[in-house]
Amino acid sequence: MKRYLFLISTISLSLFSFSRDGEELKILDDLIATSERQVALQKELRDLVIQVHTQQDLFYQGSEDVQKTKELASKMVTTAATILKTSEENHYLHLFPPFFVEELKLFANISKKKSAPMQP
Repeated sequence: MKRYLFLISTISLSLFSFSRDGEELKILDDLIATSERQVALQKELRDLVIQVHTQQDLFYQGSEDVQKTKELASKMVTTAATILKTSEENHYLHLFPPFFVEELKLFANISKKKSAPMQP
């Protein structure tokens, strides 16, 4: 009988025990902060994709000024490499169409070659 009462009191105490003061609020605050960081990152990534599309359109339109065309191509390559790196680091790459991913990889390779030191 004593064991039975002990078991019932232990179970009832564990059922009605309270979490540490505010622990559930801290968990929710952390979750909200993480979600806000992810949304900010996704918005930044969206802006970069818009930039690279705009840069591509301008590049394909062409320009009489060779220097401006080179600068635009350089910006486009850098933007695409940033999109690829950010997408890979945050596991977003699978969300994009395969053609776009391949395009990003192509530009990223150009960016690597551009920044690599020349071999004699």
